[in-house]
Amino acid sequence: MPAANRMLFFEALVTSAYVRFTLSFLPFKKVMSWLGKTNVRPEVELTPDQIAQIKKTYHILKLCDKYALWKTECYTLALTGKILLRRRNIPSTLYIGFKKNEGKYEGHAWLKTPNDNVITGNMDLTQFQVNAFFS
Repeated sequence: MPAANRMLFFEALVTSAYVRFTLSFLPFKKVMSWLGKTNVRPEVELTPDQIAQIKKTYHILKLCDKYALWKTECYTLALTGKILLRRRNIPSTLYIGFKKNEGKYEGHAWLKTPNDNVITGNMDLTQFQVNAFFS
């Protein structure tokens, strides 16, 4: 793995650990400040450099999910990806949705870019009713 990717992987692991800790032990109000504006999607044109960085972040988050020593659930990964992209001035939207499965509600979080590429939480998203999204 190139040195730049190793640094991004390390950054993703540290950020994921911090997000996981925050979600577990600190008030949700702290997390809300990271999410951004409620129910607003960014309307911007991505540059080729931003698209390349998004692809790199996508692959690094997959590695983070695979090798982290803690459980990286969809919400942890989506928030980690949002923070990583924000640090690089790349807009993204974090979605939170629910579906009913055999009488029980299941939640899911995913992260998308303005060109509708799914960065985290990639599954059949049509099953989920979007409850809120944050840009």
